[in-house]
Amino acid sequence: MTDLIDNTQLARLVDVGLAAAHLGKPGAARAIFENLIAYKPGHAPARIGLAFTYLVCNDFEKAAALLRDEVLAQNPEDGEALALLGLAQSFAGNPEAAAQTLARVPAGSPASRLVQALAAFKA
Repeated sequence: MTDLIDNTQLARLVDVGLAAAHLGKPGAARAIFENLIAYKPGHAPARIGLAFTYLVCNDFEKAAALLRDEVLAQNPEDGEALALLGLAQSFAGNPEAAAQTLARVPAGSPASRLVQALAAFKA
């Protein structure tokens, strides 16, 4: 059986979910990500997107748990998940854990460039 949704379409649907979260529609974003996860359970970008919806709603613990238990448990080197986990830990008021997590982001990765950009904004 061929997949109904190819990888390019999956990526676009993740983009749509992230756009919904950015536009203040986390419920719609969650529905997109949860359906993507149901369709393709191992799809890390959908799980990271789902965690992002919790982050934008200030549910830092739920975002962190999802990233730790569902994404990083499968791939401890996922730079995007590590960066978002570090951000969630920082927002939750745990800068020590955030620093440890962010130090694990692979050097030279797109996620490491994000971490560097965020560090530039610290007061």
